[in-house]
Amino acid sequence: MSYEQPVQPTAVTWNLRSSHARSDVGWPEGVRRHWRFPAVAATIALPGGRWFTGRVELSVAAEGEAIDLVSAIFPAATVEDAYRLSGELAAYWELPAEPLAAWYREVRAGLAAGRRINEFGLSIRGPRLEEPFGPTVNLVFLFAPGGPRPVRPALYFEWS
Repeated sequence: MSYEQPVQPTAVTWNLRSSHARSDVGWPEGVRRHWRFPAVAATIALPGGRWFTGRVELSVAAEGEAIDLVSAIFPAATVEDAYRLSGELAAYWELPAEPLAAWYREVRAGLAAGRRINEFGLSIRGPRLEEPFGPTVNLVFLFAPGGPRPVRPALYFEWS
């Protein structure tokens, strides 16, 4: 499968501070555009002296030799747990807090009125980690409706 590494590691440590090439992450031959790790302990050094660490589903996309997106998707959580984790992520990555607080207020009211969780999307785009070539950080919510843990917070590190 073109999305999978032949042997899945349980941990990755990458340095993307000064470069974001396939060679920086040990991209396996035969994997084309997307490389996915279903569950991995990730430690990633990023521009601006920032670090991402966490046990996540990791997905990496590359165009040519350059990585253009690293997605770190956290496990499914309750609305409250996703809100709490996302508040911590927003503070660390210097993302605006008000859109997250507004999302939480709207979700609580909407769910009480019988609306479905996947009607409440969230995407908060942060500043570029290091001008002019560092990635931007985006906090998004993915949904797994129908269960007690319907929200999957995700961070996207995007070079564009």
